[in-house]
Amino acid sequence: MGITLLISACGGGGGGSSSSKYSYIPKDLNNSLAVRFLNKATFGATTNSKLNLQQKGVEQWLDNQLAQKPQKDIYLKKMILLAKQCEPQANSASLNSYLQDNNTVFNKNKASFQSPRYRMTSWFDNALGADDQLRHKVAYALSQIIVESDFEPIFTRRAEALARYFDILYMDAFGSYTKLLQEISLNSGMGMFLTYNGNKKLYQNDANISVFPDENYAREVMQLFSIGLNKLNIDATPKKDAKGELIPTYRQNDVNQLARVLTGWDLKRNNHYGRVGFTQGDLTHPLEFTAKYHDFGEKYFLGEKIPAGLNAKEDLFAAIDIIMKQKSVAPYISKNLIMRLTKSNPSPAYIARVATVFQNTKGDLKAVVKAIFLDKELWDDLKNGTVIKFKEPLIAYTQFLRAMHAKPLNSWYYCGYGGPSDENASNCIRVKNSFLFNDPRSYLAQGAGLAPNVFNFYDNDFIPNDPAFQKKNFHAPELQIQSDTMLIKYNNNLNNILTHWEKGDILQQRHKDANGKWFQYKSIDAMIDDAPRLGNIPLYYVGADKMLIDAQEEYNVMEMVIDGNTNGDFANLQDYREKDYHDDEKALLALIKFENNKLTGGMLSQAEMNVLYNALKAKLYNKYNGNTKKYQLYHNAIIPIIRAIVSSDKYMVE
Repeated sequence: MGITLLISACGGGGGGSSSSKYSYIPKDLNNSLAVRFLNKATFGATTNSKLNLQQKGVEQWLDNQLAQKPQKDIYLKKMILLAKQCEPQANSASLNSYLQDNNTVFNKNKASFQSPRYRMTSWFDNALGADDQLRHKVAYALSQIIVESDFEPIFTRRAEALARYFDILYMDAFGSYTKLLQEISLNSGMGMFLTYNGNKKLYQNDANISVFPDENYAREVMQLFSIGLNKLNIDATPKKDAKGELIPTYRQNDVNQLARVLTGWDLKRNNHYGRVGFTQGDLTHPLEFTAKYHDFGEKYFLGEKIPAGLNAKEDLFAAIDIIMKQKSVAPYISKNLIMRLTKSNPSPAYIARVATVFQNTKGDLKAVVKAIFLDKELWDDLKNGTVIKFKEPLIAYTQFLRAMHAKPLNSWYYCGYGGPSDENASNCIRVKNSFLFNDPRSYLAQGAGLAPNVFNFYDNDFIPNDPAFQKKNFHAPELQIQSDTMLIKYNNNLNNILTHWEKGDILQQRHKDANGKWFQYKSIDAMIDDAPRLGNIPLYYVGADKMLIDAQEEYNVMEMVIDGNTNGDFANLQDYREKDYHDDEKALLALIKFENNKLTGGMLSQAEMNVLYNALKAKLYNKYNGNTKKYQLYHNAIIPIIRAIVSSDKYMVE
């Protein structure tokens, strides 16, 4: 794969404006720039988001995104509402009562095995449909710096902990990094994940052995969440002492002292301090403090004194303030955010500019995010068509779904782990207007909140074992989790979505009625009503993701060439053996160009598009194969073109 690719300038821009400070950002964004920018700033460019960006211009678009008010509890709310639909008896209390800080604790008694599905569906629902895309995208980036995951076994049945964790990242994504560290340090899920819930001050056990406070979070909050292992210059290059050695940011004694600060905290409404179990405690509200287990003594941490006698939060927040004073925080967090959002190998100058904003604003993430997306280095790369990042499989997946206008399914059947007991599905519950998403690790090798450990899915310093990368020391973290097997499963899953969930194609498919006569459904709802009788397993098997996608744009592109209209009849569509077939061939070329612009920002070369065209031109429509024209167009042209592009190297880069 080449390091630099030429992007064709396809399409025109609107009337957005950019201040003289950002004169290097084009006022009129072409299709390529709009798509590539949105694929970094959101979970995927859509037709509407591209037009919106082109009309407003980059700076105004960013300002509008940054100004949107966050929706409180949005991840947890969506999770609870789906749980209430699927398991109403186990979740009979009102939404508000579950959200309030009281003894009505969501999922505590049930500890549902289905909760990871509800939580994953909530995450995808936000990623695919939320208007405040930038905030959700930054929250996801933060989740790969401040990691909490289902590596904690309790979360496999109490996944609400991860919903609440994402709510914190989302709410604080444009706020103060200090506040984010404060709230994440009091997060019940983090307390369990990094094992400081139930932490006790130094004591002697029954065997007269000294038991010291747990050091897990104390170490990781410094090493991974704030200052890193070694001191950094403002551009994230390492500082060195007089002997040329790296300078550690903290010592073991600092870990010991911070662990003392983190004593006395445990889950709310726990049956016994520090007890861990599937039905123990409240995982949707902050940790609570128990004074008898806290070390109120004086601490010396990172060269500063934390006085004795402070109350619980004062002690903790004093330690976080000391962390935030460290000069390595700004370059460490800035570099991590750049790598997650825009560029895998940012120059020291790019990092320094962003880190200076972080430092000058005392960690104002709104200012930091704006600096990342408006930096000249990013825009020079975009304008030059330079590949600067590889896509995470999860991001490649969300971008595909958003490009295909994925929406919640009208309804589907929740039957637990079984299926319908009769043609009326009387043992099942009809779930309305909801997605369903399962754990995507089997085909993406990752998922939001599903990192294998606190170090995230991959190493920021990963360099592929390839001369093109090693000679230039190019880091490509996202490639660490990609394998041939993963990419095959990824493509197969996309094919499953394209062949089962496109709303127009669903209505083109033929089925047999009770008398054995072939028919087509007149509506999606009619098909859903009949699913138990028909044995439509994806509509009731809980392990199958559920959604609707829409290929109307694709149909319209082809029909406009073939018929000169978009009324859906494809009246002039010819068999490939007919003499007038050349208009159909032009429609195929138009579709390939359209998908290239839509999915990659025009990164496929003409030669690559010709390969697709030559492979498909004799299969566009065959009137002797039966079924309908649109059905064959979809399966013979639209699906193979989309599959080829979303599996290509040009799609899997940013």
